[in-house]
Amino acid sequence: MGRRLEPDGEMKIILGGVRGTSCIAHSDWMAYGGETTSILIEGDAGERVLLDAGTGIRRLGRRIDAGAACPELLLLVTHYHLDHVMGLPPLPLLYRGGAKLIVGSVRRNGLSAREILPRLMAQPFWPVRMEDMAASFEFLDLPAEAAVRPHRFGTLEIRWCPVCHPGGCTAYRIDAPATGASLVFATDFEWGRSSAAEKEMLLRLCREPGPPGALVLDGQYTRRQYPEFAGWGHSAWEDDVEIARAAGAGLLVVTHHGPQNHDRLLATIEAELTREMPGARLGRDGMEIAL
Repeated sequence: MGRRLEPDGEMKIILGGVRGTSCIAHSDWMAYGGETTSILIEGDAGERVLLDAGTGIRRLGRRIDAGAACPELLLLVTHYHLDHVMGLPPLPLLYRGGAKLIVGSVRRNGLSAREILPRLMAQPFWPVRMEDMAASFEFLDLPAEAAVRPHRFGTLEIRWCPVCHPGGCTAYRIDAPATGASLVFATDFEWGRSSAAEKEMLLRLCREPGPPGALVLDGQYTRRQYPEFAGWGHSAWEDDVEIARAAGAGLLVVTHHGPQNHDRLLATIEAELTREMPGARLGRDGMEIAL
């Protein structure tokens, strides 16, 4: 606790929450987990990157605090639907002097993260205003599409592209050039309604500068369920298999499980997934991946 994470030649990925749309607390949903999306990446040189800040961020709090001697935390927001940001206001790091949260995001509805987050962390939604929190904030106003050169955070390279979702959403790729480790994270995208250009952008993100070591994708539905929810902005796990094969991904993890999908159903889906793509798996709250 309280020390800088030592370089160990690995990128670590910790899934704090893997549930989509809304969190759920019921014994029939606990094997895979009921927390909403939040993923922590620990870089080889001690970098800490959060992808979204759903309720799953609670599970990540201790890992975040373990980097107190490396106080900067980068949060990359895919979009601002509540299941992806509702865990941010109570994050303990925000109430610790000397800590710094860097928030990177594409503009939504013409608004930057600097304009959006103070609306969330203010009355009547939250009692403590951002300007009254002990941590400091920095904001990165990302263009809709990444420039030719990636954004750098420590030794990590960050790329991104837009994906098909109501109101817009962003997929991110994080590379550690020194070790060759790489992650692509695409949540809240609807492959079935993506344009040819949107599909090409996501596949290019997955393929360049090389096949990803891990591909974490929204697979909220099965193809049997999908017609009922077409237009809601989410994909079927079978779409994820198609993308992973096209990208040459080392590992596919399907996430953003539908709140209606209990453990028995998810176990059946996972069995079908592994038959279709051996080695692929469904994400679970607390799952850790080392690349």
